[in-house]
Amino acid sequence: MDAPTEPRPPGGDGADDWTEDLPLRTVDRDGVVARDVTIRVGAASRAVILLIDGGTETRIGGNDYLACLTRAREHLERQGRLLCCQGARPEVHPSGLLRQFSHGREAYVRGSGGPGGPDDVVDIFAPAPEGSVVGLAEQRDAVMAFLTTLRDARRDRDARRDRDARP
Repeated sequence: MDAPTEPRPPGGDGADDWTEDLPLRTVDRDGVVARDVTIRVGAASRAVILLIDGGTETRIGGNDYLACLTRAREHLERQGRLLCCQGARPEVHPSGLLRQFSHGREAYVRGSGGPGGPDDVVDIFAPAPEGSVVGLAEQRDAVMAFLTTLRDARRDRDARRDRDARP
């Protein structure tokens, strides 16, 4: 079960438990730069981030870092903003195995050729260019379209193999 998202005043954040601060840009839906934020990442054993946005700090917990990022993006999208990070690109999504092994911190850059390989892995919190990010719904649609393409290609391949195997 995900930990709650709670706004917190600046300071008193248990800084000894934070491993890194990542400055990231946000843009509005038209791609116009809105405001920079900072994601403060907690230790992997905690799966928690702190979204620092202006004078507000929002602690966001989850089952893993991807769950935390998703909740941070939901929070920003309610304000009409998109977070400019690799995890917000339409072609970026982890496999279940990669998500488990990286605590949700890494994901594949999906292409048209099939599942990602080792060279196709990105840190979901790494910065991404302003024009390359989308909202959660659009990203979900892109991932589903990719998976449908893989399923259809596999079905076509199996049908050809079955047809060719007939006497």
